[in-house]
Amino acid sequence: FILFTTMRDLKTLKELVASVTDWKSLEKMSCKPFKPSILHLAISQDAPHLYSEEQLIQLKKLSKLLPSAESKPNTNKTDKRVTKKRQIEERPKEERVMPATIKKPRKIILEQNGPSPYLSRRIILGHSGPSPDLPPRRIILEHSGPSPDLPMQFKNRIAELSGYDLKYLMHKRLFLSDVKPNNNRLSMPINEIMCEFLTQAEIEKLDERNGRNGKGRLVGLELTVLDPCLREFTLPLKKWSMQRTDTYNLVTDWNSIVSTNKFEEGQELQIWSFRVDNNLYLLLNKL
Repeated sequence: FILFTTMRDLKTLKELVASVTDWKSLEKMSCKPFKPSILHLAISQDAPHLYSEEQLIQLKKLSKLLPSAESKPNTNKTDKRVTKKRQIEERPKEERVMPATIKKPRKIILEQNGPSPYLSRRIILGHSGPSPDLPPRRIILEHSGPSPDLPMQFKNRIAELSGYDLKYLMHKRLFLSDVKPNNNRLSMPINEIMCEFLTQAEIEKLDERNGRNGKGRLVGLELTVLDPCLREFTLPLKKWSMQRTDTYNLVTDWNSIVSTNKFEEGQELQIWSFRVDNNLYLLLNKL
């Protein structure tokens, strides 16, 4: 092995092998008894006649024990990428076409949130969008399951008002932020609302702002709210753009409804909508 490593020039090795014409000459150069080695293996490739049949069998076994080229780590792909990148960088800037970077897309989540024990589904469909850092994009599905039953006193009141277009919107569990006096608002995340209940004109109204160039406060949409005791309150509805989803909020006089009905954190409500003379009403059914 030492001899093999020092004879780096393959041409010199071949010349040495060519000078040996018989086994006795090779035997004088070799260690006794015969021990298969990498040197013998290299010589046997060009001059197998210098070895006996038994020695060739031993050398063949040795070659099988040596690590093959297939077991070596495959660095060809990495080398090709590096070479390709170097070739691109050597081109003029106007001719460079860098390979496209594959970015992890954003998930689409379709949601249908219904009141327990009614409908509540959350389906991850696939991906949309270029960045993995962005939150999942949500799409509201029309409520396809049966709506909960509305108590008869509410149905009678709607009939007295000649109301129509009754829609079940959402099941709402009140959070601390919904009942704190300092907040004075009820939040209704749009991605939890079961169906569309606003007209196109009302949707546009929610985007209007006061002041010059429309950069002031949101104008809001005035509507009537029926509380669980069928009392009427007039409140503005506003749309706020939050980080994850837009939210409809009943504001300004929401504290009056909270205090009158003694709403607390954890209280559950069913929120419905209907219309009277094309005017929007919301109805709160306390569970």
